[in-house]
Amino acid sequence: MRKRLLTGLATAGLVLSGGLLAAPAANAAIIPDKCGYTAAEPELAYGDRGTAVTQLQCELNNSLSPNTYGSLTKDGDWGPATERAVRNFQACVGITQDGIVGPQTWSRLNAAASDSTNWRCR
Repeated sequence: MRKRLLTGLATAGLVLSGGLLAAPAANAAIIPDKCGYTAAEPELAYGDRGTAVTQLQCELNNSLSPNTYGSLTKDGDWGPATERAVRNFQACVGITQDGIVGPQTWSRLNAAASDSTNWRCR
């Protein structure tokens, strides 16, 4: 009887919580109403391609003033223009200008791109 009660309580907990076993959705990189290509934040560098690069390009466009830095084509291909934009952004927020988008750059980029007051870097 006790085993059945514990099993029932565990099942009820899963139902009420919406499923404790389900992994939470990652959405750190999703910028509402702006950039929604992917929530993945892999380490990126020159020459990389794919959806995460498109997300990066979109967030850079929302973080760097187009009047000062121009706009990137969101093509998912990290070439010279994306490289310049990454280094300009890193300089703007005061982090190492290594041209690599890792956790520190993603964190600063997510905050800047989601700021509704306008561009972080002018």
